[in-house]
Amino acid sequence: MRIATFLPVLDTLRHYSLRDLRGDFMAALTLTPMAIPQVMAYALIAGVHPQYGIYAAMLPVVVAALWGSSRYLVAGPTNAISMVLFSSVATLTVGGVALGSLPPEARMPYIFGIALLCGLLQLGMGLARLGELVNFISHSVMVGFATGAALLIGAGQLGTVLGFTGPKPTGFFPQILWAAQGLGNINLWSLGLASLTIVLCLLLRRISPRFPATLVALILVGLTAYLLDAPAHGVKLVGPIPSIIPPLSLPPGFELGIINDLFMPALAIALLGAVESLAMGKQLAAVRGDHFDGSRELVGQGLGNIAAGLTSGIPGCGSFTRSAVMIASGGRTRLGSALSGLLALPMLLALSPLVSWLPMPALGGVLLMVCAGMINLESFRFCFMATRVDRAVLLLTLGSTLLLDLERAVFVGVLASLILYIYKTSHPRVRRLEVDDPLLEDAPPDLPPGIAVYLIEGTLFFGAIHELERQLEAEEQQPARLVVLHLTRVFWLDASGAHALASFLERCHARSTPVILVVGSQNVRDVLARSRVLDGLSDGFVAGTTQEGLRMAVTLLRRIQGQDAHEARQPQDDTGAHPHSGTDTHHGA
Repeated sequence: MRIATFLPVLDTLRHYSLRDLRGDFMAALTLTPMAIPQVMAYALIAGVHPQYGIYAAMLPVVVAALWGSSRYLVAGPTNAISMVLFSSVATLTVGGVALGSLPPEARMPYIFGIALLCGLLQLGMGLARLGELVNFISHSVMVGFATGAALLIGAGQLGTVLGFTGPKPTGFFPQILWAAQGLGNINLWSLGLASLTIVLCLLLRRISPRFPATLVALILVGLTAYLLDAPAHGVKLVGPIPSIIPPLSLPPGFELGIINDLFMPALAIALLGAVESLAMGKQLAAVRGDHFDGSRELVGQGLGNIAAGLTSGIPGCGSFTRSAVMIASGGRTRLGSALSGLLALPMLLALSPLVSWLPMPALGGVLLMVCAGMINLESFRFCFMATRVDRAVLLLTLGSTLLLDLERAVFVGVLASLILYIYKTSHPRVRRLEVDDPLLEDAPPDLPPGIAVYLIEGTLFFGAIHELERQLEAEEQQPARLVVLHLTRVFWLDASGAHALASFLERCHARSTPVILVVGSQNVRDVLARSRVLDGLSDGFVAGTTQEGLRMAVTLLRRIQGQDAHEARQPQDDTGAHPHSGTDTHHGA
């Protein structure tokens, strides 16, 4: 097996050119200044010091880029993952002790353990080739979750932007109520610095899409806070970062009880990270016409989170914002993302004096802008208006995101997606074709009226049988002398589906109604043959095309009508019955 299978970057290096290096380096030089303040803000969402977001934007980004599938996807902390992490830590107890009550230095090893366990779960999913399973997560679930997470993040930053002090409640509605009750205690300095940050970001973004507007705005606000001595007015600052170089870290221990306590939060983050990363990776690959291997990308994301857990970082996944900047800035290969992770350290060394003077309300203002960008009203309207099922899934996910812990909301969304998928696949479409249907355009011109053509569309598996039999029984209420069962649009069939068809054939046979099967798929035909459903049908009752089946039906119906006419001319006995009325001439069905 090729080494490149285990280290995909070797394929990139094999054809790497000076032009590629120039494009990747310039893209990384553009991306890194934008990424540093963003990951700091995401660390605040997770309820940890901004330094842990910066650490997660270094080695984990490099590892995920080198082992993943997408050449543009940039990994690292994201808003949704950080929000789930915060929600999990706020409600998690380990060994009977609430993590939220522990001091930061005692709480962080458990967060590193969640990142490590999340990475191991994603690595296992990738090695098991489960990359395509995320396709079962519906678009309505993702829109509902993104909208709910944006509202939660925004509510969580109200206290920081308004300059409130004291313990902050958890949950969307308690935080809104808490902010409303404290409107009389607003710190105008905090509110002013947050507003200044938002205004500067909006103005600086007009310069160029590649201009690091957020970084420059934070630098200007940091200088303002320094010159005006903001801490003297009650404004909280980020403070100095203890270590610029990411220190090595380990979980608190490998005891089974600790792993059991951390498993559910890690699983929720792993599932959400997998869905976000693969959805974005497929979208970016489609834009550029690249091949995308979802399972390989899960391996890369898993290794990246393992690296985060071992180098004092918080868990993350693929970031759409940073990936879009990578493309817009001229990045050409996966090495662009890797270079951005490498450039974070020297850039942080140069900016560390300014980072310590960053006001927390300024980062809160940045997060409010991120929240506004997460809410896509057009996508929300599209899912709300599409179907009743999509509307129910959208509102269920949104409601659970606002009312429940986010890790539980993730599982509610996944469960809603699976229920939606099962609902759709368990309702095959059964309809009786009319004469003017396009499928009957090649029908013989003299098609007798006694022929009923039924079309079955969908997957016939065990969960669909009840619905199939109900619809077939309803269709049977319409009298027909002969039935043509159109199965060319059935693309999968199991034993239960074959049994349902066999039962339908038996009911038709009991009423002396012949049935002709039109089976276009060789796989479906093989299943019917192995299950001996075809054994009850003689020659002339199984066709490969619609035209062939209708031709058989016309011939057979004319023969039946001729026999009926012949029996009608036979002399009757004293009871009025035909002498040969007990003979079944339609045994083929």
